[in-house]
Amino acid sequence: MKKIVITNAYTWNNKGDAAILLSTIDVLNKIFDKPEVDVLSFTPDLDRKKYSFQKTIKNVESNILNPHPYRHTKIGKIVAIFKLITKAIYVRFRMSFFRKSYIDKNKTLKFIDRCDIILVCGGGFLGGKKFDSFMHLYQIYINTLFNKPVYILGTSVEPIHNVIINKITKSVLKRVDYIFAREEITESYLNSFLGNKHCQIPDMAFMLDDGSHKVVCHDSQIDKIKREGKKLFGITVRDWNFPNSNNPEKTKNNYINAVSDAMGQIIEKYDAYFIFIPQVIVPYQSDIDTAKHIKNTMNVSHQNRFIIKENDWSPYQIRSIIGQMNFFVGTRMHSNIFALSECVPTLAIAYEKKTNGIMATVGMDKYVLDIDEISESQITNKVNLLIDNSNNIKSILRKKNQELQKEILTVIMEKIGDK
Repeated sequence: MKKIVITNAYTWNNKGDAAILLSTIDVLNKIFDKPEVDVLSFTPDLDRKKYSFQKTIKNVESNILNPHPYRHTKIGKIVAIFKLITKAIYVRFRMSFFRKSYIDKNKTLKFIDRCDIILVCGGGFLGGKKFDSFMHLYQIYINTLFNKPVYILGTSVEPIHNVIINKITKSVLKRVDYIFAREEITESYLNSFLGNKHCQIPDMAFMLDDGSHKVVCHDSQIDKIKREGKKLFGITVRDWNFPNSNNPEKTKNNYINAVSDAMGQIIEKYDAYFIFIPQVIVPYQSDIDTAKHIKNTMNVSHQNRFIIKENDWSPYQIRSIIGQMNFFVGTRMHSNIFALSECVPTLAIAYEKKTNGIMATVGMDKYVLDIDEISESQITNKVNLLIDNSNNIKSILRKKNQELQKEILTVIMEKIGDK
């Protein structure tokens, strides 16, 4: 029986990250006979309850460095950073001079110490201008101190422009046994310094297997609209800080207005409804708040055609709901993956380069718009194109999804199946 630790998991409240974790569990159940998995996340108390249906997960504890909860103010962030730095120094000191006794008293380290394999959960938490990537890199670094095989499973490293972040990222990643990149941009970056210790696979969320957790999630409002024969557009949005813009506030307002105006045009032209499906419900960065902001900017006559759902659905339920849409417009990347997995023609709004790369893996790279330069006409033109080519898109996605799932399972089994 394999004992496996999955580190760097985020939180149930981010459904994309939850989907990556659950997909990883589904894959492990295919590769190993009754594996036992411990998970290290940033919201262990919540995740312990929410993942209780998944019998493969035996324990959920905190990642070594965990800023949550903290006050989301300038002072709160400074205090959180100070605590993280202090904790990082303390952990490394204890691991260097009092290793055995410290591990015995620390649940997180004890799980890592007793496992056979360490998997770093997939996601997009490395690179870019993200100084919080240090927190994830530190966890990965600690993982490598236990003389166990360490794999990073389906990651993205955003282009790094900061010399310090780049140097530390490369230093830590070189210590890992193998890295599975989830798109071409990351694969090219790894290829520049990592030799043959990496390969490219599609995003792990394509493996969200609803076979053993099959759900058909019904919503009375959605069911009623479907019975009326109206076109259903699923949509996700997000509160983005536009780090690449010289005027973030102006660019953000442009995004809000472009989406709002485009929805109005599409509602009128196609007699359509838009259904907002929440992906991130963390109080301080909830997508729901952004959706409500967009609704308030819409023409009053269109507002009843934009339905905002606030449910705490599981990734399996979200995928089921999205699968009932005719078309999908997604800013949250994993909502797009849910739609693509259900063969729903999808337009992606890219806030990071990972979106472009992941859409390209399913041959949908021409249905991507840059969030920094988006306009109402761009959205409506792409949606018209989606509708005109919907039958062909669905046919391509049916074939591509089967290929992606087979590829992911084959490659992972080849690399870690015999470990």
